[in-house]
Amino acid sequence: MTGFAARIEEIADMPERTIDLLFRFLHQNKGKLSKRAREREFERMTDDEVAAAEKAYAEGFGAV
Repeated sequence: MTGFAARIEEIADMPERTIDLLFRFLHQNKGKLSKRAREREFERMTDDEVAAAEKAYAEGFGAV
């Protein structure tokens, strides 16, 4: 997950714990961030940042 964390740090400024949480949510939801997570834990992320994070996850872990 180290490569994923580095990509996320390029996309958005967030603590390592939050990056770990983002990874877990993406993993649980097949590479997509749920509406609930976007409205709560990741409400500060822009649509572009979310799209970039989902793309980083897909590229790193083969999600489609």
